[in-house]
Amino acid sequence: MARRRKKEAEKTKYFKEMREQAEAIPQELLKKLLRQKYHIVGKHSAVKMCQWTASTLKGEGSCYKNAFYGIQSHQCIQSTPVLLFCNHACVFCWRMMPEEGLKFSDMPKKGFSWDAPKEIVEGFVQAHRKTVSGFGGNPKTGGKVFEEANSPKHVALSLTGEPSMYPYMGELLEEFHKRGISTFLVTNGTYPNMVEKWKTLPTQLYVSLVAPNKEVYLKAIRPDSPVLWEQYLKTLEMLPELGKKTRTVLRMTLVRDVNMQPIEGYAQQILLAKPHYVEVKSMVFVGGARLKERGLSTGSMLGMEEIREYAKELAKLTGYIYAAEHAPSRIVLLCKDEKALKSRMIDFSKI
Repeated sequence: MARRRKKEAEKTKYFKEMREQAEAIPQELLKKLLRQKYHIVGKHSAVKMCQWTASTLKGEGSCYKNAFYGIQSHQCIQSTPVLLFCNHACVFCWRMMPEEGLKFSDMPKKGFSWDAPKEIVEGFVQAHRKTVSGFGGNPKTGGKVFEEANSPKHVALSLTGEPSMYPYMGELLEEFHKRGISTFLVTNGTYPNMVEKWKTLPTQLYVSLVAPNKEVYLKAIRPDSPVLWEQYLKTLEMLPELGKKTRTVLRMTLVRDVNMQPIEGYAQQILLAKPHYVEVKSMVFVGGARLKERGLSTGSMLGMEEIREYAKELAKLTGYIYAAEHAPSRIVLLCKDEKALKSRMIDFSKI
């Protein structure tokens, strides 16, 4: 009984600390995030352990980023510098959405102060170490792997939200690179004016490829404004030039009977952007995607064989090379050409 009271007191104390710290997060959302084991960093950022980090620590396999690009899952920080700020409300997204009471208008406007890049980086590293700390006594976790996990070498800025909304993203990326930490950043492409200001680019720049045309985009992605489609296209037009400076990827999330057709629309966007890589992936029926208001089900996910066939058809339409796959994640990698294929594994000595 005494132990239970102590544990409850610790939870209450921790929540109070987070409540004072995370001023931009509504009360009920904060409670939910903490229950879901998000580690809040500063006022508007967060880290959450990826299932593949835990899997690698237990010697049970790594994620697709390891298979495709050589990223070590146990040294990867899954994070976001914009915990609840996004101008999309994709039906397949796992985060809180308008039907749960979170609206676009809830995002900070004038008067909100953003945390400094250095503070976020330090907070992410500390939070990652906390997430892996419990594996130190796990009999399935080797001492070397656990030691490596405490020295993260990669950060995925993709957990939730739209990272290009953070006004100091270039400086944030620079801070990570100074520490020898590689960066993958996933943007929805609706802030081309922000991207072009970044003096430092991520190790790998992802743009989400989630609709074949504007009609599907408006219905399935539910943007804050219809003009965001045109903004997204501007970002695609920028990618060939950005691709001369860093690695570029278009990342697809396919949902049955929602955004799969016409496939020619996706092919046109790929040929416009000319990314080094295209990831063809099924949506996952988790988190907010399971809300009945979204109209999705387990049947909305594609099987691995369906992903293979879709990727092969896309390869025919674009001339891209079918390069690799990761069946547990239901994902296929397409490469632009032989050069991209041969260099897909990241050279960490250059970070």
